[in-house]
Amino acid sequence: MTISFAIILLTLLLSLFHFAYGYKEAIRISNEEGPVHGLSLIVSFPLGFVFAYLCSIFYL
Repeated sequence: MTISFAIILLTLLLSLFHFAYGYKEAIRISNEEGPVHGLSLIVSFPLGFVFAYLCSIFYL
């Protein structure tokens, strides 16, 4: 396994993790009553996109 393949796998797994975590937080927030703190949701989706972009860069 080369180092670029390992980086691709790492960024892919991190991207999937952040999208799944953001989805879980969105569901949790939608069931709350009253004011909520959505910082983890706001941070997790952009990080998912960043890692997906890095994965596509290392794929080339």
